[in-house]
Amino acid sequence: MIFDGWYTDSVEVWRDTDTVINFISTQARTKQGVYPCRVYKSDKGAPIMSDREARIRGYEKLACELGTDIKPGDELIVTRGGALGATQTTRYFAGEVMPYYEPVGGMFNGLAHIEVGLLENEAT
Repeated sequence: MIFDGWYTDSVEVWRDTDTVINFISTQARTKQGVYPCRVYKSDKGAPIMSDREARIRGYEKLACELGTDIKPGDELIVTRGGALGATQTTRYFAGEVMPYYEPVGGMFNGLAHIEVGLLENEAT
């Protein structure tokens, strides 16, 4: 792929899965994997203050390789610069996942990817 070095971030994907223990159904959050990615189109505003809390709300976009196992509603822990050794993480929730296939007819130019809308909504 031409853009291999473009995925400088990493994403850890967590999903709620159904489990049955002693005939009782429960849900548990399970790790689906860690994938290379890139956050772009960052839109973070100032914190919103109230009497009890400050709330951070941001909207970003995430690009990953086709086939990355992300579904709407997944919890995503993104490490900006994770592929380069960075460790600071941000917690998001996945929105709609849009696949983009090779855009130029039958030519394989390495632009195929998925795009995921991210929601950051944290109270501090």
